[in-house]
Amino acid sequence: MEKDNTNKQLHFLPDFCRTDVVLYITLITQLLAIVLALTTSYQSGGFWPALSFNSIFILWVAFCCAAVLCFFKQKISDWQPFAVSLFTFFIINLVTFFITWLVSSLLPKYGYFPEFSSGHFSIYLKNLTISSIIAIIVLRYLYIQHQWKKQTKAQAEARLDALQARIRPHFLFNSLNTIASLTREDPILAESLTENLAELFRANMNSSKRLLPFAQECELTQQYLNIEQSRLGDRLRIHWNVQAIPKDALIPPLSLQPLVENSVYHGIELSADGGILEISGSIRKNIITLIIRNPIPKNAQNNAREGNKVALENIRLRLQSCFPDQAKLLMSAADGHFQTQMMFPYQNQ
Repeated sequence: MEKDNTNKQLHFLPDFCRTDVVLYITLITQLLAIVLALTTSYQSGGFWPALSFNSIFILWVAFCCAAVLCFFKQKISDWQPFAVSLFTFFIINLVTFFITWLVSSLLPKYGYFPEFSSGHFSIYLKNLTISSIIAIIVLRYLYIQHQWKKQTKAQAEARLDALQARIRPHFLFNSLNTIASLTREDPILAESLTENLAELFRANMNSSKRLLPFAQECELTQQYLNIEQSRLGDRLRIHWNVQAIPKDALIPPLSLQPLVENSVYHGIELSADGGILEISGSIRKNIITLIIRNPIPKNAQNNAREGNKVALENIRLRLQSCFPDQAKLLMSAADGHFQTQMMFPYQNQ
């Protein structure tokens, strides 16, 4: 996976050293050559000769500019946008001037290009005018696109921060309710669980990352289950089967734990005999699938608990923010069991 270079590259130009950018430049230059050929063919009367010459000329200019900007990529990475714009504008026109001299003065002497009927000055003036206009349009477009991407990214990060800020109090509120229910029945156990919760939250609050390794999220979930197991005893039986998932796979923090909490709160705890909480995972074609499965209590309609569904909607939104169009959160009920399925791509950086 490629490393993020956004901190090193502050300007708005694309990376001209990348193959996909060069291919994109090739496509744009050919479209421009067609437009110019359609315009000039009315005067010269030949579309294909005009297209051939324009394609070669524009490709030479575009590839030379891309090579120069690729060479100076590191040197201009810390420049201000205005300085980068002036430098790029100068490079485009300088390369255009050089290629114009090459095809109008140097190459015709060796018979590679025909002599131009019009004066050399008019050829330079026309080509430099066209290159200046195109350079201004392209630079303006790239700058606006860069600003739009920055604004979109900032909005997405602010939204993700707000979502993660909401899920932590939700987790704390439910955990405190669990401990409060034990204060009269077993004060010593309640005190012990309070200490465990303090350690759990200290470790969780120390991390401000938007994505955590899957192993760390599993550890957090297991710590929560230890609290619930102390309260429910043998009624809560846990089966883990997540060995297939890489430990370094990144996942939004507090995403697995709320799903497990829902299974305990709405399924295991309401069943007279408790039940088995199954947490399984698999990976296929670089897509990780996590399944949390719990029994549906008998007389579920009578025993059902009201919920504001904050956690589920929060997890769905955070998955969409971290993995746009690549993550899903699905819920289903069948054969007396309720199942929550979370799918997201495998990333380790």
